[in-house]
Amino acid sequence: MITIRYIALIVCLFICKMGFCQHEVSFEQYHFVGSGQPYTYMPVMHYRNTKNWYAEARYNYEDLQTFSLFLGKAFKGDQALTWSLVPLVGGSVGRFNGLSTGLNIDLEYDKFYFSAQSQYSVSTSVYKNQFLYSWSEVGYQSFRWLYAGVSLQHTADRIEGNILDPGVLIGFTFNKVTIPVYSFVPFNKERYFIVGLNIELNHKKPSAKNYPVVKAE
Repeated sequence: MITIRYIALIVCLFICKMGFCQHEVSFEQYHFVGSGQPYTYMPVMHYRNTKNWYAEARYNYEDLQTFSLFLGKAFKGDQALTWSLVPLVGGSVGRFNGLSTGLNIDLEYDKFYFSAQSQYSVSTSVYKNQFLYSWSEVGYQSFRWLYAGVSLQHTADRIEGNILDPGVLIGFTFNKVTIPVYSFVPFNKERYFIVGLNIELNHKKPSAKNYPVVKAE
């Protein structure tokens, strides 16, 4: 775990040297809580420069005790419909070692927003494994400080097959701080919650790109 933390620190310092830290920066942390399941902490860091080059570092995301780094470029427009597409490539080291490709999508129209994250990861370890993961959500910003909506997580791999987890969400915004609260499979005894504490230098509506793949065992 110490090695992974050193890698994360070196990567973040390198990104800052490349000029990303002069522009858009966000720090996010998610707390996974489920009935009869261990608590999991998942931090995520984002950087974007003025030319829209993008970097994202994660921990405990693809799997527990796993550090991941993704790089990509954002393509966006801002008219009646505000949109952003970010294709990504990345890698993971730790409990899960592998390579990934992904796509982040964000759409906003008036007080409505749609966000989706899709990711395909392939293990590079001796025991080969791959999985497809997506997180999508639709929400409505009823007040400047309050939004709500619905979410859906989809995970597919060769071992467990297809898993669909529907959920509901509510979020609170205070200046540059956002606190999202998710409840997945809320009407099932296996329900679980994800609570976030997110800080952005350039504040905007939350997006699915930040949300974790890993589930407590």
